[in-house]
Amino acid sequence: MNARVRPHRERGAAAVEFAVIVPALLLIAGLLVGAGRYANAQVVVQQWADAAARTASLARDAPTGQAQARAVVAADAAGSSTRCRPPWHLDLDASGFTGPPGSAGAVHAGVTCVIPLADLLVPGLPGAVTVRGEATSTLDRYRGRR
Repeated sequence: MNARVRPHRERGAAAVEFAVIVPALLLIAGLLVGAGRYANAQVVVQQWADAAARTASLARDAPTGQAQARAVVAADAAGSSTRCRPPWHLDLDASGFTGPPGSAGAVHAGVTCVIPLADLLVPGLPGAVTVRGEATSTLDRYRGRR
């Protein structure tokens, strides 16, 4: 059995190929992780906004709705793997409660979260990206308001 012998000029070619391909693969992996983190954060923050708007719309008055919406977002954020830096921010427009019962009204919620990306160590990738979710939930026309 004859072992295949490489010509002298091809010695070390595998090491060079390895040294070129591994950083490129690591860069692609980092970009994929960053894209996945961003996409997941968009979905999660949108769900937080949906939950905040829906919870606030079920309340009888604006202050109660705001308190309940903040509590829901805080609970969802605490149980989520999505980390915001600094903590999330909720903007709630509960001006729909000011109308008399029988009139149309809505609650609008916006949640902002800054997602860190600096730990991925990908050149050209920003250190953090801001994700915002917005949702509107209508108030029941015939439910009593305070």
